Amino acid sequence: MKYTSYNIVGVRVDDVTRGEILEAIEHFMAAPGMHHIVTPNIDHILHAQKDEEFRDIVNVSALSVPDGKWLVRGSRLAGVHFREGVAGRLLVDPMCELAAKRGWSIYILASVNDIAKVAGAKLQEKYLGLKVAGTRSPSMQFGKDEAETEDILRELDTLKPDILFLGVGAPKSEKWIYKYRDRLPSRVAIGVGYAFDVIAGRVRECPAWMTRTGMEWSYRLLVEPKRLWKRYLVRDPQFFGLILRQRFSSASNLWSA
Repeated sequence: MKYTSYNIVGVRVDDVTRGEILEAIEHFMAAPGMHHIVTPNIDHILHAQKDEEFRDIVNVSALSVPDGKWLVRGSRLAGVHFREGVAGRLLVDPMCELAAKRGWSIYILASVNDIAKVAGAKLQEKYLGLKVAGTRSPSMQFGKDEAETEDILRELDTLKPDILFLGVGAPKSEKWIYKYRDRLPSRVAIGVGYAFDVIAGRVRECPAWMTRTGMEWSYRLLVEPKRLWKRYLVRDPQFFGLILRQRFSSASNLWSA
């Protein structure tokens, strides 16, 4: 499937709507291999400026979804007009609804304690017929503990879930998926941030109107000021300077592989 892809300060972002993302997933399910979906937001794009490995992973992904209204709004400063901003965490529900309809199975690898298990049970209650092949909340050493990684990969190979959800944060999720892409039996793999913490009730859901208007960042800042103040008040505003610099440079807004 072909989409217009844009160069957002060196990071490929595809102009796709929520409906087109689900269409792409249906296409991926019928195609061989593992398809990695990434959801770059402003913070990810800034991280990619100094992390070449992460930037390359996003740029070679099967689908790169514009995550968030501020990415969409900020990109307009460079003359890029995305039709929709789709937060990665908000893809879990429509993907699970589609999986229940199509008979696809999912595996949740996310968060801490029993969050993945609780979230899986809640999703099964919500979407009748959803197949949860397995759930796991990894240790704090996830990605560094080789024995744990091998155990996870063996379990995935046994269960063979169609969709693999990772909720261990970025860029950890994306790097793990890419590193083990040849050993993952899933057709689709995607990192979805703190989605399962919200679904399981560990983190309070942001009011819908704040998400709809692009003010979710302020809600999260109020809830976790110590952890997030530097990201939202110091780091993320730098994106707007970078995008303005692109506007007045010779760089093309269209992505060229």
